[in-house]
Amino acid sequence: MSTTQTAIVIEEGSQKSRLSIPKRLLGDVDPEWVNLWERHGSSMVKADELSLEEFRKDPAAYSFTFPTCSGPPVFHIEDIEIPVSRPAGNIVIRVYTPEGPGPFPVHLNFHGGGWVLGNLNSEATWCRKMCNKAQIKVVDVDYRLAPEFPYPTSIYDSWDAVNWTIANVPRLNIDPMSVSIGGLSAGGQMTAVLGHFARDAGIDLKLQLIIVPATDMRYCLRKRELNETTCPYESVLLYHDVPWGPLGREQWFLKYWLGDDDDLQEKILTKEWICTPVLAPSFKNLGRAHIITAEFDLERDEGEFYGFLMQNAGNHVTMKRYPGMPHAFAHYNHPKRGLSQSFVHIEDTSRLLREVHFRKGGQ
Repeated sequence: MSTTQTAIVIEEGSQKSRLSIPKRLLGDVDPEWVNLWERHGSSMVKADELSLEEFRKDPAAYSFTFPTCSGPPVFHIEDIEIPVSRPAGNIVIRVYTPEGPGPFPVHLNFHGGGWVLGNLNSEATWCRKMCNKAQIKVVDVDYRLAPEFPYPTSIYDSWDAVNWTIANVPRLNIDPMSVSIGGLSAGGQMTAVLGHFARDAGIDLKLQLIIVPATDMRYCLRKRELNETTCPYESVLLYHDVPWGPLGREQWFLKYWLGDDDDLQEKILTKEWICTPVLAPSFKNLGRAHIITAEFDLERDEGEFYGFLMQNAGNHVTMKRYPGMPHAFAHYNHPKRGLSQSFVHIEDTSRLLREVHFRKGGQ
């Protein structure tokens, strides 16, 4: 979809739905998103308005972001079951391979979904396009989800996938010196954490692709009043009540990921840096990072603050804020139900991955 295309026009005089975009935002939010939301999202029942058990009975009924389009053909796709350790078990990774002899650079993707939702279909289109456009292997990780596997299982599943990939160079036909990681939302949070793990393990990542990450969710604590004293992020104060990704949705995810006990949530969010990456003990010597944020996302400022922490510690960090966009704009890549900025995102990320993996020195 071109940025010059005419957006769908909502009929004047049509009745506003209960989740319509507030008038105060209409002059600034991207018109494509306004029309997409009003037509397909403003009348729905959202996931966080019911129990997870009810949601799982019919996920498509409570979200219009999925399923996305299947994406372009890829030379080879293989699902591999691998062992994980905390707790012991197995997960599946999906390996996308471009045409050619290899060995290939490899990028590991950790999908979004609040550590509760999502699977190997969530970002399949993006993975396919990265494989083709960047000419790299892409490993999509189907980490285990809460509440059956609560915090921190998803983090350690993802870390085990990184280590398994590097340990299986001949089988995967990859270059172990050309590894990058990335993810969106919950996947962005885990990417940030695994960047620290990788540094401490001596793994020299080519890139951490950190997309609309949740790096500091202490403002989600239910027994805290949300105000300028309890939350330093302007984006949370401004957009905590937007219909497409409100504070209540984050709290719904945390109820299942961290548990439904306020004291336990407070302990984890305020004391454990692998849940709250802005509290990491050291930001020195981390791998190159690119942080993506969305203008109308309550998580915007915490993601950018994390980037500033990395920059201030001397790391190579670039950032881009996508104008007019909601939190998970990158998911809206369906050719008939998509956003121009989602397609810009695909071009941006494929170009960056190609650059870090193939430019001399990767820097």
